[in-house]
Amino acid sequence: MGIPLKKYTGIVLQVLLMYGFYWIGNLIQAVLHLPLTGSIVGMLVLFVTIQLGWIKMSWGEEGSTWLQSHLQLLFIPPTVGIINHFDFFRANTLLLVLGLIVSTLITCLISAKLSEWLMTWRSSHSGKKEAITCQHSSSELE
Repeated sequence: MGIPLKKYTGIVLQVLLMYGFYWIGNLIQAVLHLPLTGSIVGMLVLFVTIQLGWIKMSWGEEGSTWLQSHLQLLFIPPTVGIINHFDFFRANTLLLVLGLIVSTLITCLISAKLSEWLMTWRSSHSGKKEAITCQHSSSELE
């Protein structure tokens, strides 16, 4: 019963690829002083490269599946941070809850408006097909 070295090597390389995009996102955020975190910028860069076809989504499937299966381990540091700074959370409970409610409502409103806009755009463009005109000589048709 051997260790499937090829499988684990692929997972490590895929996780390193994702970490590379995280690092690139941090670099872009620091250079351009963007109001987004570097991890979000990295995800956007990864999304764009996948959409452009520079990277295939299958190149990261095993690594992302592995990360998702071990996701609970990634929540340990924030949980410890909350426990260590519990006084802060107790002192600012009202503001934190208010912030959560407001940010959730804003997210819902933006999502609803974006969905509404996309549905309107899709319905207005679904019937339109661009006409492609071909000019054939009479000898080509025969």
